[in-house]
Amino acid sequence: MHVAVDLACEQARAGHDVYFCSGGGTFVRLLEREGVHHLTLLQDQRKPFALMRSMVVLTRLCRAIGADIIHAHMMGGVLVGAVASRFARVPLVTTVHNSFDRHSVLMRLGDRIVAVSEADRKSLIDRGFPQDRTRVVWNAPVASARNVSVGDRAPKSVPRLCHPNITLICGLHARKGVFDVIEATASLLSSMPEWTLYIAGEGPDQAELMERVEALGLAERIIFLGYVEGPEVLYSQTDIFVLASYADPGSLTIGEARAAGCAIVATSVGGTPEMLGFGAAGRLVPPGRPDIMRRELGEIMRDLPRRAAMGRAARRGAEIFEARRLVPDYMRVYEEVVRNRRPGKRRPAADRVSERGMSAGSRVMMRRQEGACPR
Repeated sequence: MHVAVDLACEQARAGHDVYFCSGGGTFVRLLEREGVHHLTLLQDQRKPFALMRSMVVLTRLCRAIGADIIHAHMMGGVLVGAVASRFARVPLVTTVHNSFDRHSVLMRLGDRIVAVSEADRKSLIDRGFPQDRTRVVWNAPVASARNVSVGDRAPKSVPRLCHPNITLICGLHARKGVFDVIEATASLLSSMPEWTLYIAGEGPDQAELMERVEALGLAERIIFLGYVEGPEVLYSQTDIFVLASYADPGSLTIGEARAAGCAIVATSVGGTPEMLGFGAAGRLVPPGRPDIMRRELGEIMRDLPRRAAMGRAARRGAEIFEARRLVPDYMRVYEEVVRNRRPGKRRPAADRVSERGMSAGSRVMMRRQEGACPR
């Protein structure tokens, strides 16, 4: 969802005509403020009749505005988008965010398929995705309209972190390896009482994680912050950022932590190694090995100059994660399919390139204004 919202806002800022179709939610006001047209369109796969109605509505919308690209980000969206693509004769682009989900095979319906890292592209091709139609666009969450909007609202309670600290920002479920971080830091926190571990996020494992912390007698040293709107308020206060995932095609948090200049320790899975310059911008450890994570964290926690050097290394080149980079990267993908559209496909009067995408049940459609396409 965040990637689709960021992309839509940046495209609107660049002068494109963007239509974002979703079931509604907290970002609707932001999208409209940024000049994105929002249309309520249900995409619940458990409601087939509502899904079919959405297919009809989207097909009509594509025809009415002369759309050139439909862009789907999630499974419900690709089902609706694939039908509209066929009947409105508009090319479909899909972005695979959750390749570990077995339903992600539906993303193969796209005329172009976007992976969020080179490692994930190779994984998709190994699973049968067409190599000639699969491209790579890294996620770019930094300085997005979404995060600026949160900053403008000035949350009433901004968490204040004690220093020095280790911080996790993730969903609290098995894939994120939070239990491993607790196990890795338990003895370190006991021997270094000045340190605190902060865990930001919500999820199904939260109660069990809190019970484990209580059993270790570390409830005052391992603090659960819950959901934090606008995580940049945490990155800016973080000494060591940890990501312990077992699978992560292209984590948003790596780019955010790099831009903030955090020392980073992360598991070597999915797109994380390439996003950390294969170790140049952060330490990589194997997943599911809290013993190795404990050793790496211990060395960094005891060495302030090293932490500072790691922070500088993380920030170096981090501008690649700024949201404005999404527009030219995706335009290259869109223009491929527009150039290769089937003979006889009607060209819009101003040679416009339109895009529509879905994320977490959301869709975007964009039409380029003359001369606005970045080259």
